[in-house]
Amino acid sequence: MTDVQKTQFRLDVGDERLWKGNQPVQISNKAFQLLRLFVSNPNRLLTKDHILEGVWRGLCVSEGLVKEYVHDLRTALDDDPKQPRFIETVHGRGYRFLGGVEEGKNTTDTTIPMRSGSHPPSVVVVPFTNLTEDERWVRFCRGLSDDLVTDLARYPDLMVITHDEGLADSGNGSDNSSIRNLDAEYVLNGSVQASDSQVRVNVRLIEAGNGNHIWAERYDRELGEFFDIQSDIVGHVASSVGGFSGQIPHAEALRLGRKPPADLHAYELYLLGYELEDKFEQQSALRGFELVQRAVQLEPDFARAWLVLGWLCWQIVVDNWADDTNSYWELVLEAFTKAAKLDPLDPVILMELAAVRAIDGDEAGTRDAIERALDLGSNQADLLIAASNYVAMLLGDPQRAKQLLDKGLQMIVRMPRWHYLTGTRVSYFAEDFERSVDYAKNGPDFLPTYVFELLSLAQLDRREEVSERLLALQAKHPRFDPDTFMNVLPITAPNARQLVIEGIEKTGLRSA
Repeated sequence: MTDVQKTQFRLDVGDERLWKGNQPVQISNKAFQLLRLFVSNPNRLLTKDHILEGVWRGLCVSEGLVKEYVHDLRTALDDDPKQPRFIETVHGRGYRFLGGVEEGKNTTDTTIPMRSGSHPPSVVVVPFTNLTEDERWVRFCRGLSDDLVTDLARYPDLMVITHDEGLADSGNGSDNSSIRNLDAEYVLNGSVQASDSQVRVNVRLIEAGNGNHIWAERYDRELGEFFDIQSDIVGHVASSVGGFSGQIPHAEALRLGRKPPADLHAYELYLLGYELEDKFEQQSALRGFELVQRAVQLEPDFARAWLVLGWLCWQIVVDNWADDTNSYWELVLEAFTKAAKLDPLDPVILMELAAVRAIDGDEAGTRDAIERALDLGSNQADLLIAASNYVAMLLGDPQRAKQLLDKGLQMIVRMPRWHYLTGTRVSYFAEDFERSVDYAKNGPDFLPTYVFELLSLAQLDRREEVSERLLALQAKHPRFDPDTFMNVLPITAPNARQLVIEGIEKTGLRSA
């Protein structure tokens, strides 16, 4: 191996990034920790137990998950396991790091390539303007912009394009001529101002074509740990702009609602289908199913379309919105499995893969999928909220679920109804029944909302309200069966299932 080959990769421990030359290489937090462990132990056999303890620190995950992260690193390093240059497999024992990655800092601007495949809207992150005389905030502005580029690039519903240092925000958002010249539909820009005790960050999302402001937010933070402030703001902004409930997908859906159906393409069909999925209504779900089914027919490798198709089918099954729910249930499992094969690094898809594995009785695989999703989507509000639901129902850890829910809800601007539904369920499993009832008041008109509100009221011994809700549930869902309900939700953790059965018995419904 030549010196050039051996030194082209650098591990920036301070900024927690992997660099290839002057370009950042996207790897997850756990992949970075694993690579750091390798780099710290060159030419030394690291057993799988050593790796599990060093990276996961006692968290219960399987050896199979280690293999997935080693695969991620080999992909990032362009390594061949049959002729390894960086990571060698010691069969039956573990791995040995052969070198070739050096520790060192890199201050070069980042460039994130556009995604291939479907064509979601593009956004450019303009370097934030430093309005503070202290030069150390120049570094903060650079880090904030670069981290937003990196985080937004992880959202499958966005394309993030190269930014230009010369396009730094003027501070008033009025430089429309520069904005129009950018090759993007949307521009994210902002400014930073700091005092002795506080830092203020103003952020704006602008339509590139006309300079219209779509969204603006101001973040005031007490002056503390430099990178903690940066990470906090990045998570809030990325989740508010991207994700299923973000401002850009919302603006795109509104635009597409005015477009003739004959002109719609796969990505647009998918986006409108998701908009209908969010309504939790029979006709909307069935129409959304038709649209997204067309999307996967037009583009069979569109992972996110398969994901939303699975969600729509799941709604139809749960609320009995079709005569033959068995065929829809089979499609739920098929769609989530297909999505995971197409994009095994999408954290939201991994959440649903965890559910499929739980239904199959694969406890280790379920936990691995959830932990991997949480690593890959640590700054995505939608993911954290979805994860909270499955951590409670599949892993049986309601307190951790509640923490994830609260963290995710703090990161969003729009509050879709499915977030309230998740809050209803997670609060029930955490035995915070009052909070569960409060969430249910804003939840969708959907069977799980009825059930968990009813169960929470029963746990609170509010008998008059239980009687009222029970009659409403029986009128709307006369064939309600607890076993079927728990299986399709799904609720597989023994403590979670027991809490549901206990609540059902208190309501007067016949438990299975």
